[in-house]
Amino acid sequence: MNFITSVRQRTRWLLTVTLTLALAIPMLASPSSVSASASQTEVPPISPVPQSLQSAGGSIAIPSEVGVVTGATTDEPAIQAVEAILQQAGVQTIKRIQDNEIPTAPLNVWIGGPTENQSSAAALQALGVTGLNDLPQDGYILASGTDAQGKKEIVLAGTTPTGTFYAAQTLRQLLMSESGHKQIPAVTVKDWPKMTWRGSIEGFYGDPWSHQDRLRQLDFYGEQKMNMYIYAPKDDPYHRDQWRDPYPADKVNEIKELVTKAKQNHVELVFAISPGNTVCFSDDVDFQALMKKAQAMWDIGVRSYAIFLDDINKTLRCNADKTKFNSDTNPVAAAQAFLLNRFKTEFIDTHAGAHRLITVPTDYANITTTAYISRFAALVDPSIIVQWTGAAVVPAGISASDADKANAIYKHDLLIWDNFPVNDYARDKLYLGPLYNRDPGLADHGIIGLTSNPMNEAEASKISLFTIADYLWNPQAYNPETSWQLSIQRFGGAAADALQIFAENNYSSPLNAKESLTIQPLIGNFWTAFVGGGNVTNAAMPLTDAFAKLQQAPGILRSQLNNAGFIEETAEYLNKYEWYGKAGKEAVQMLQAQKRNNKQQAAEHRSALLDAKTHIQAITKAKSNQVFEDFFARAIRENDVWLGSDSSVPFPITTMGTYQNNTPDRMLDGNLNTYFWSNNSPAIGDVIGVDLNEIRKVSNIQVLMGKSGSLSDFIHHGVLEISVDGANWTKIANLEEQPEINAAVDQQLARFVRIRVTDTQTFWVIVREFKVTSQRIPKEPTAVLSGDDFVQANQSFTLQRRQPCYTGCICRGYDPDL
Repeated sequence: MNFITSVRQRTRWLLTVTLTLALAIPMLASPSSVSASASQTEVPPISPVPQSLQSAGGSIAIPSEVGVVTGATTDEPAIQAVEAILQQAGVQTIKRIQDNEIPTAPLNVWIGGPTENQSSAAALQALGVTGLNDLPQDGYILASGTDAQGKKEIVLAGTTPTGTFYAAQTLRQLLMSESGHKQIPAVTVKDWPKMTWRGSIEGFYGDPWSHQDRLRQLDFYGEQKMNMYIYAPKDDPYHRDQWRDPYPADKVNEIKELVTKAKQNHVELVFAISPGNTVCFSDDVDFQALMKKAQAMWDIGVRSYAIFLDDINKTLRCNADKTKFNSDTNPVAAAQAFLLNRFKTEFIDTHAGAHRLITVPTDYANITTTAYISRFAALVDPSIIVQWTGAAVVPAGISASDADKANAIYKHDLLIWDNFPVNDYARDKLYLGPLYNRDPGLADHGIIGLTSNPMNEAEASKISLFTIADYLWNPQAYNPETSWQLSIQRFGGAAADALQIFAENNYSSPLNAKESLTIQPLIGNFWTAFVGGGNVTNAAMPLTDAFAKLQQAPGILRSQLNNAGFIEETAEYLNKYEWYGKAGKEAVQMLQAQKRNNKQQAAEHRSALLDAKTHIQAITKAKSNQVFEDFFARAIRENDVWLGSDSSVPFPITTMGTYQNNTPDRMLDGNLNTYFWSNNSPAIGDVIGVDLNEIRKVSNIQVLMGKSGSLSDFIHHGVLEISVDGANWTKIANLEEQPEINAAVDQQLARFVRIRVTDTQTFWVIVREFKVTSQRIPKEPTAVLSGDDFVQANQSFTLQRRQPCYTGCICRGYDPDL
């Protein structure tokens, strides 16, 4: 899709469990169910979160010899996965046993449901487990325990071979160590996917992933129980610009290897072609080129196809198309439908085993109809799956209501093309946070699946993709923060602490405005103490420590993270954040020296801060962190005022990006013909406002949003707030569908005024003017030190005030222990 035009707190997951399996858990309950009792057993975290888990309270030690019971049709990738897990557990002898033989090993593992393994049903019965036949497609049961004869058993039984493979992925996560010995908890997991299709689409602009990137992605998808990968890199010339040309032999061999790898991981590889820019829809020569390309892929094992028509002009190029379709009420929709239906009839229907055709229409981000959509929906064969991005190209949220509206206009099964965490429209940004704001009930509202469009950075994308897989499997149980924490731990390994520090400072996205999860609250606490007379030392210490850890994190990742691809992809960001850590420490120390009235030390730290900022600004391939930039800017302004500069000049504040040259300062220039314009729709928590640069008495707030030709570009759902310190906020008014605001404020003290976004929207934001009418208050009297003009850190001093504090002013406290 074209977006330009259109520390460490390791939380272990405690699953409360029963000591018996007698408690009934509804087999097809929507949320995941975990049985509970007074006696609890710690079970390793499982991702995606299972629909149901029960525990007998104990565990099974893994002996050195294990029997593996399989049938003639047991899924081979599942067998390989189980044997790899057993080898990881230290098993020295693995005995393969046929399902018509009696196993005699100290521990036996049955692999495959009854359609794959004739003895697995009896093994489940021996453990007192039933209900496999009640599970949905690709569901599974994993049961481990001791039968009535005292025999230790583990059973992995899927309703399909894919389900059995998923059971193996769960078994891998249950392996744990106790006193140096590998064990498996005694559990019964009954699990199934809620969303039918779960995966990714390599559909971004820019450099495509490498072949090795794709192979590693497919292994990752198998581990996370994702089952679809759509091959559609925009800048693969043979996919789009040169779609008529056959792939060179070496590229064909690579795609063949991807098909094989996908099958091993139970992932459906969808081969996509994007002919829309140049195709003549009714031309037989072009159609035969399409057929020939599809056949070449069929010959190497591809069974799923997509024809994409996104990001193209809605015009007919060739005379044959104009002659054939211009009489239709919507010629472009008619032409596209003709090509799609013909390919479906002449290729998909004539190839036994071919799966349903997938397409992306030219209008793909709608919840209200267009003439094109209406005609496209009416003409395209109903069996063809339509991809849809939501109510916007990069929607902050996708609700069940959005899905209902989309179903009503597209009238086809919908597969979401989710443009998160893709960053081809923001190549200087990493989106390392979790998936947010996707309704847990989408599968019940006509959505058959979701494919995430990842970042150009393949390895870095896995952090977010982990959470997406979690959501798609079990949306009702999905918790973004919990899933993200587990993703960091799994991806980071020994370097998980450093990875969390780095990732939480690259956390925000169009879905969520949260950023710098640890440092931002500490900055707020610091400003509260700095302005309000609190203990600055107590507020400065944790903030300085957090910046120091940020400075150290990149080096730890380079030396300890076992992922060279991630280090290469994020090199510029790692360099930048090292300097951010350095700059943050210097900014805090500058302000501490200022509080001590130590001009020499303040000047030294300011110089170091400015030097660090120079290094930060030189790294242009990584976007600036707005939390840090705002902190540094305010720190320097505070220092300027302390040194005698005019404090009456206001500054714009925002967490949103800028479209073209419509910068935030334009909303403070008094000119209604200039404006700030965001470069995307705001996420929940985004803000726009003014720093008055000093505490003033505010009497009125006027905000003018939207403009001629863009009347809907304003904050549709928000709250107007004021603050003295930038950390603690007072609500002035709720804002619902108000493009122009005129709020009287009764001489309240404030330095900061902002609008905070409280709900998702599809429109961008334009602010023509953000005017705060205010009155300066008498300055706090200057504190004059007796003796020298600076004080050592460990030296007490006496303050002499020229006059008492004015009523209503905030008197700043000076801490001799600073």
